[in-house]
Parts: sequence; structure tokens; C-alpha cells
Amino acid sequence: MLGILLRPLTIVWSEHKQITLTFIKFIGLIGFYVPMFGETEYDPIRQYTSVPIEEQLDALCKAVDAGKIRYIGLSNETPYGVMMFLRVAEMVASYPKIVSVQNSYSLLCRTFDSGMAECCHQERISLLAYSPLAMGILSGKYFSPDGGPGDSRLNLFKGRYLEGESRYNLSNNNIKTATKEYLDIAKRHGLHPVSLAIAFVLRHPLVASTIFGATKSWQLREVLNSCNVDLTSEIMAEINRIHARYPNPCP
Repeated sequence: MLGILLRPLTIVWSEHKQITLTFIKFIGLIGFYVPMFGETEYDPIRQYTSVPIEEQLDALCKAVDAGKIRYIGLSNETPYGVMMFLRVAEMVASYPKIVSVQNSYSLLCRTFDSGMAECCHQERISLLAYSPLAMGILSGKYFSPDGGPGDSRLNLFKGRYLEGESRYNLSNNNIKTATKEYLDIAKRHGLHPVSLAIAFVLRHPLVASTIFGATKSWQLREVLNSCNVDLTSEIMAEINRIHARYPNPCP
């Protein structure tokens, strides 16, 4: 684990540009994105030409040398992509090495554990887990009779965020059923649903940080309180039984 990324929480408010700059200034990390949002299968027909990895690393190397950033990472990446970036970086001594991947990880999405976890473990790459609450679904707020607060993301941007809505859609029976069962676990053990979801992510040995969104101070307090929650072996066994029945409904 990188000492500078030893389980901090990345606080993301509504002014994304300002927070992004603060995040980079504080941690010194810049991540660049790969369009694999929600994809579960590779389709060679959809392969397209992009900026060569060598060119990307060369530009990032100059940014590191200029003191603008300290580390670089990938997002929504695959095992092949991670290993290619590492291989190219090994060819030129001055090129920076990937130190993190920012992929989705939550009770509803554990695809990172399939192939990415092995790559990251062997190459000492940390996971910056985003969407630990599955766009708020795991908080339970969307199960209220009124469908959740009007200013919550899935309601506020309804019809305008197709990628997110397709991935986190409660009309999907597997997502809905699995989430309800996770909420039941929290209730049985006297935990806030947010505490269960965040604590699950933070207990992963490769997770260096989890990235969440908060627009209200009480939401921030809920997340921070979850940092002190330790999930027992009994709770983990219950979680894994649900995962076995409904594996990765939000890939």
C-alpha cells in the first residue's frame, strides 16, 4: 500500500472541478479514463483506435517532471489494459508507473475481484473504489414510498444520465432483490445501510480509498461513521450468501 493512500476517504461535493483540483493537490494523483463503464464482455468488433499508450505516458511523464502531479492511475480499466500500461512503462525508465485503478466496487459490483484483483495485488496497485453505495441504492432511500428525495441523483438526473441509469436500475429484479437483502442484513445487525456498504468496501485489502458523493453534511457523517465499523465473520457470511445468489447485478 502507498502510505499516502492509506485508506483516506475522497470527499466529493457538487463542485466537481474544485474538488478534483483539491484531490490532485492533496494526493498528487491523476487518473485517466478508459470507456469500460458497465461493460462485462469484450467485443472485438467494437475495438477502436485511441492515443497510443506510449504517447499518453510520455505526456504524463512531462507533467510529473514539471511537478504538476506525483502519481498516475487508470479508471474503468481491464487486466489487459493495466498490464499494457505497466509493460510500456517498464520500457522507458522515465515513464511513471500506474499506482492505482479507479473501478467500481460495492456490495452490488465485485467484478474487480475476478481478474483485476490478481493484477493489482501482484503489481502493488491500489484500488480507488468508486460508487460504493451504487449511486445511493444501497442507502435504501429509493425504497421509500415516495421513491426517494427529489434531489437525489437518480431522481434529479432521471432520463439525462443513461449510462448510470442502465447500470443502477431498480426495475432490474436482481438489483432490487439483492439490495433489499443487504438492507435486511444491516437492520438485523443494528447497522445503518450506509455503514454496511462502506465498511464492506473498506475491508478489502487492496482498497486504498473509496470515492463517494455527498451533498449534505449528514450524508458525510454517515459515511465517516462507517469507517469505525468492523464487519463480523457472521455478517460477511451472510453477505457472501447473497452475492452467490445475485452475483454482480450492477457490473
